[in-house]
Amino acid sequence: MKVTLNKTSQSIAPDRNLPVTLIAKPGHTLHMQNGQSVILGTMLGQGGEGSVFKTNTPYVAKIYKPEKTTSHRMTKIQALLDKGLDFPGICVPKAILYNSKKEFVGYLMQKAEGEKVRSLYMKPLFMKKFPSWKKRDLVELCITILKKIGYLHKNGIILGDINPDNIVIKTPKDVFFVDCDSYQVDGIPCPVGTIPFTPPELQNKNYNSILRTVGNENFAVAVLLFSLMVTGQMPYNQKNGESAQQNIINMDFSYPLGEASNKKTPAGQWRFLWSHLPRFIKEAFYNTFNKGGTYSTESTRLNSYDWFKKFSEYLRLLDSGKYGEQDKMSEQVYPTRFKKQKGVTYVKCPQCGEETDESIISKYGICMECLRKNRLSRHQRPPIPQHKPGYQGTFGRPARTRTSQNPLVTALKIIDWFI
Repeated sequence: MKVTLNKTSQSIAPDRNLPVTLIAKPGHTLHMQNGQSVILGTMLGQGGEGSVFKTNTPYVAKIYKPEKTTSHRMTKIQALLDKGLDFPGICVPKAILYNSKKEFVGYLMQKAEGEKVRSLYMKPLFMKKFPSWKKRDLVELCITILKKIGYLHKNGIILGDINPDNIVIKTPKDVFFVDCDSYQVDGIPCPVGTIPFTPPELQNKNYNSILRTVGNENFAVAVLLFSLMVTGQMPYNQKNGESAQQNIINMDFSYPLGEASNKKTPAGQWRFLWSHLPRFIKEAFYNTFNKGGTYSTESTRLNSYDWFKKFSEYLRLLDSGKYGEQDKMSEQVYPTRFKKQKGVTYVKCPQCGEETDESIISKYGICMECLRKNRLSRHQRPPIPQHKPGYQGTFGRPARTRTSQNPLVTALKIIDWFI
């Protein structure tokens, strides 16, 4: 069943600071609305809004900096409490906390455990934190995230600030949503956001002065899914393009669908990751991010349930082994070449041992990825000392430099056109 949320008719009430004359610290006793006491323990971490502390309860406490305790925050936390939300891993407030002077200072919440989604964006960190993960683990992670987003949307809540720092991963099924106090609830906006996850229609808008729709949010959901499938890349990053923000506004999507392409796909492994996605997933991304695509507008974007169905089918294909029949590399997180195509002969690269198109080996002697790595290695070598201008060779004649054409260098120059 599709869930539709329309822009609320409520106007945005002005926000104001609430006074805090006694700053909460470890060892202090705080109080909940029902009169129960909470003792602050050691600090677990801190950020721009405040700090998180252990407590003498099963929960942790988020304590705001005095300048961050506002009427919007307090009203929003109360609204979240009133909804009675209860979904594993969504770290919504459990109780408002007051100091001994009955001043609002923060709230209790479930403790999140694991690594931020951002750790999946960097290959060395990904391989260190999740060395055993395969593509199915990433797909299952997307399904878990989509279930949580669907639950929040069903309850009239828009996350607003979807980004890789607000989701914490322990396993593909054990995922935590944090910073839930920023969610848009009951006419109180989400005051923050990031450019890559903001749809074209809201670029250059003041987050604190707008109420997002689920259609706006569906863009951010698609960006998050793309960044997990094309691990670490954003849909509008491109080579020889404009700024990321302008690319979003223009809806200048950089990844091809068949022959349709803007020819600006970033160089490197991203092309291989995109190549190994199922056609129906690529079509969904292409039609969401490409101007004029079937799902490219606020009212036509796929919602969390639409994506859930697509990723559930993707997982089914992976688990059945059917998707790996054409190319086993499609089951890996980081493929090192394009997906195998029917009717093409594949042989092993003499340098890395990976299978690649026979025609590439015949032409260059090594695979495209090895050519790219060799090119990068060549660029990273210390520069060869050059003679200073005016240097004269033997007997006062200008020095001549003899060059020989290296076939590999020629191949590397050619390959520059492809990567």
